Amino acid sequence: MRKTVLGFVSVVILAFSSLRADSVLTTINVGGPSAGIAANPITNKIYVGVNQTVVVIDGKTQQITATIDTGGGVGFVGVNILTDRIYASSCNSSACNIAVIDGRTDTVIADIPIFGENLIGVQGLAVNPVTNRIYASAADNQQLIAIDGKTNTVIAQVLVPSQPGGISVNPKTDRIYVAGSGFPGLIMVFDGATNTQVASIPEDFGVNNTAVNFLRNIAYATDSDKVIVVNGASNQEVARVPAGPFATFIDVNQLNSKVYVVNAGNGSVSIIDGKTNQVVQTLPIPGAIFLDGIAVDLANGLTYVTDADADQVTVLKPN
Repeated sequence: MRKTVLGFVSVVILAFSSLRADSVLTTINVGGPSAGIAANPITNKIYVGVNQTVVVIDGKTQQITATIDTGGGVGFVGVNILTDRIYASSCNSSACNIAVIDGRTDTVIADIPIFGENLIGVQGLAVNPVTNRIYASAADNQQLIAIDGKTNTVIAQVLVPSQPGGISVNPKTDRIYVAGSGFPGLIMVFDGATNTQVASIPEDFGVNNTAVNFLRNIAYATDSDKVIVVNGASNQEVARVPAGPFATFIDVNQLNSKVYVVNAGNGSVSIIDGKTNQVVQTLPIPGAIFLDGIAVDLANGLTYVTDADADQVTVLKPN
């Protein structure tokens, strides 16, 4: 399956390899404040958490094609591109679940309980399509939760040294990167095969979220007003790139190494050249109130930005 993931990237890498400037293509009204977001480049669908639902967007038409009720407030979304399963953290007043959605039918087929309280709830969600494992951060009880995608059961609850935040996965190395949002902050690295921590990278402040360029074995983490760059081979910080105020969510275009960073403090997106670690553009998002998530769709080269206080998803395109 690893060859399938890498093969998809190699097929389309030439199409979007240039570092052209981005602009706003359109804005999609999703019917409520939007939160977590993820894209499936195989099906060219984008999945957005909106209140207690997951809204499905067609990446060809930018139109909503389905709205899926999860029964709880959706915070984070992840996709397994090989099984066409979508995972959404769904929390209500008493507990948190991971809703499992069949991407072919747009229906919830399972609910996986996440152990712990729901004061802070799930603060991160990521999927390794190669191993078919799903990872969630249970912030209230300071655990990294590992889930088997075949059985939809929790297979590990790992106590971590800092309150866990955003999560990302390198499917090539089977490393999981967890933001430690306590003070001082940490970037925690786990081995997906053993669910054990293999590195801890100290940072100045609470780290918000992480992202991975698996082709270059580079990890990124947002920390206050900057992006931390980590060498995946050495687990060492190699650069700090300035971003905007309250840099939060982050994603990587694997095809051209551009890194997209949400600046919730001023309603903009910082775009970084991942090869040079230089900011190449800061793009204001029209109508932004509190930007809350970002995802790159490798099928169409577009980037989707959510807003926690507005009923919109903004679509960015390379010019």
